[in-house]
Amino acid sequence: MAVGSAVAWGQAPPATASAPATSTTAPTLARPVMVPPKLVGDPTVPYPEGASGDASVVLTLTIDKDGAVQSATADAVQEPFSSRAERAALAFRFEPATRDGTPVAVRIRMVLDFHPPPPPEPRVPDPPAEVKAAPNRAPGKPSARPSDGIEEVQVRGARGEPSRTATLSRAEVRQIPGTFGDPFRAIEIMPGVTPIVSGLPFFFVRGAPPGNVGYYLDGVRVPYLFHVGAGPSVVHPGLIDRVDLYSGGYPARYGRYSGGIVAGETLPQSTKLRGEYNVRAFDAGALVEAPFANGKGNVLLGGRYSYTAAILTLLSSATILDYWDYQARVAYDLGRDDRLSVFAFGAYDFLGEKTATETLTLFGTEFHRVDARYDHKLGSDGAIRTAVTLGIDRTRLQNDRFLRDRLLGTRTELSYRLGKVATLRAGADVQMDRYDIELNGGDLSPSNANIANAFPSRTDLALGARADFVLALAPTFDLTPGVRVDLFTSDGQSAMGVDPRLQSRVKAGSRVQLLSALGLAHQPPSFVIPVPGFQPGGLRGGLQKALQESFGVEVDLGGSTTVTATLFHNAFFDMSDALSVTTPQVNGCPPGAFPADTIAGDPGRQPTGNGSRCSPRFPNGQIGPDRSGGGGQASQTSGDAQNARAFETRATGSAYGFELFLKRKLTSRIGGFVSYTLSRSTRTANNATFIASFDRTHVLNAAIAVDLGRNWRAGARGTFYTGLPKAPDPTNPGATRLDPFYKVDLRLEKRWQLNQRFWISAVAEWVNVTFTKESVGTNCTLNGCVEQKVGPVTIPSIGVEGGF
Repeated sequence: MAVGSAVAWGQAPPATASAPATSTTAPTLARPVMVPPKLVGDPTVPYPEGASGDASVVLTLTIDKDGAVQSATADAVQEPFSSRAERAALAFRFEPATRDGTPVAVRIRMVLDFHPPPPPEPRVPDPPAEVKAAPNRAPGKPSARPSDGIEEVQVRGARGEPSRTATLSRAEVRQIPGTFGDPFRAIEIMPGVTPIVSGLPFFFVRGAPPGNVGYYLDGVRVPYLFHVGAGPSVVHPGLIDRVDLYSGGYPARYGRYSGGIVAGETLPQSTKLRGEYNVRAFDAGALVEAPFANGKGNVLLGGRYSYTAAILTLLSSATILDYWDYQARVAYDLGRDDRLSVFAFGAYDFLGEKTATETLTLFGTEFHRVDARYDHKLGSDGAIRTAVTLGIDRTRLQNDRFLRDRLLGTRTELSYRLGKVATLRAGADVQMDRYDIELNGGDLSPSNANIANAFPSRTDLALGARADFVLALAPTFDLTPGVRVDLFTSDGQSAMGVDPRLQSRVKAGSRVQLLSALGLAHQPPSFVIPVPGFQPGGLRGGLQKALQESFGVEVDLGGSTTVTATLFHNAFFDMSDALSVTTPQVNGCPPGAFPADTIAGDPGRQPTGNGSRCSPRFPNGQIGPDRSGGGGQASQTSGDAQNARAFETRATGSAYGFELFLKRKLTSRIGGFVSYTLSRSTRTANNATFIASFDRTHVLNAAIAVDLGRNWRAGARGTFYTGLPKAPDPTNPGATRLDPFYKVDLRLEKRWQLNQRFWISAVAEWVNVTFTKESVGTNCTLNGCVEQKVGPVTIPSIGVEGGF
């Protein structure tokens, strides 16, 4: 069969060492005496059946030290050409790249040019497949082509952080039903992640509660990543390059959280005009980016607006739901080695309920960030970034009361090559947060007084310094020791955390790697879930601490398929985790339950009655598995007096388990993944040890994505997890857990390539087509316990996406 494709291989600039680079992180280091990989043989890429016209597909290839292509991802979707190019490139072979004569793994960009084959002559068979020659080249030989600056070679230094959970490209995330093409939504399917309630964007990560999981975007701390309820992320997906989940033992760059870290990195500045848009039943979004000043500068604008409020008004006139977000970035090259950029982004969310007299606020938040950065290369051996961040966070309570946090921070990040085997990564930062409460007309009611007491007006200060060394001790052995030191002050108190970290990667064969991570992490007292402005004042009880350790095996099975198996253990000390803490016996209530008018973890407060009204684990209005509101009512319920001291509940505990992640590239003709976690989380409080209230023994996610041909793609995803621990039920003493939960999500897409640049897709997606309800708690009386269920939370969506 005739083919019409040509390969263009970009000229390689000096290569970089350390993690895969983007211009959004501190500029990476250059390596001397770098020889790029060389394509072996004449690649053959069949022209897609049913396609027409010419096309050029830019691919990012990851090539291992043996010259094999480990992954191939198209920079832009140009179906059917991009998927054909990705599949074909996986079979390419290269002479490996070398650094100082030693083979190294690299990431390169190359171009595949598609040209339609000439029509066959009458009664003459189609000519055999071949690669069309480029101008001034011998037939079948790849040509060198600068291709407007897209060429680059990036050495994968430590070949990825051992503590980083397997990540998915944005092209793959788009194929996962239930994520709506949102890279941050892929976090919920990763091993080690346990949801509070399906659909809510708050997770336990290896046993650590949501309030102990940190969120970063380009190194900037953000309070939350998702819009209210089951909404999308607060950043347009067209801006995101990758999202990394660090479940524990993470690099020294990240700290001040004793749970996991979710770190998003934005795409580098584009040298060409590009844009994306989407319109769905509940929101619309767009992003456009353009260079200026002959490529020295770049400007990007993006955002999303929800018209859910108008739709909900038709279905339920009493419900109000609204959200929006924005992103803006301007960058300019001051010289060959200097770049100045400003990145601004923010989000707004409101969930309310109309009554006859007023509108009740169930959830209302907003945050804004402005991050100004100056990047400078230190010759060929290193780079440094200095940045200043301004921000404001606000959460709305009832009666136009707001908890507010105004922040000012500065940070410096350095990366420097110390020799052939060592790279230093260091940094320091200072952040000042000014917390206060905005009262309506200076109202000093008892309710406001309780809030002010729990979250007093004050200025908190955090100072930190960190450093680690990426040591390539042998071609098969990498070691990364590091340490960070943080000093915290709040409400007249101070505390210091010293966090040593150690990671290693050992190549045990051509396809097998052994990964290990160990680290200590400290964090000030925290609220149960991340809500803007809800940071407890003072350091009563000291810092939270966590010892995180893991060991894993990563195996390349070939055919774009990998599997990773990991054992982990986390030990928690002085955790302010009101979500997980229970008390065996309180004032006549059964184990794991509280009188309806007491504070969780505060048995000293006596009930008004005889203890006959018992509520499992949490009193009315508190966040927990026994409240159907889950975490979505945090800002409202936290204003109640009975919740004022919930965060002061301290406990020790542990989490241990096994994680499995099997993945075949989802952009393959048939791709998919299996993500499974077997774990147990325990807590010890009030001299008793018990299973954490949000422990789930089994968490399973599995998905399949299929290319149906003619630009149709379909996918299905299944989710299953075991139920939460159940409060003791005298009428059913053998029941220890609530009912398990399962759901199925579906996705169907039809894509049209209008020309070489413009494309448009129609996407139908449905979350929870099984209409499954979820058990979130129990309602217990002396007559027994009845399970409380929510849902079914089911979200059908029909939308249009496009770009250029």
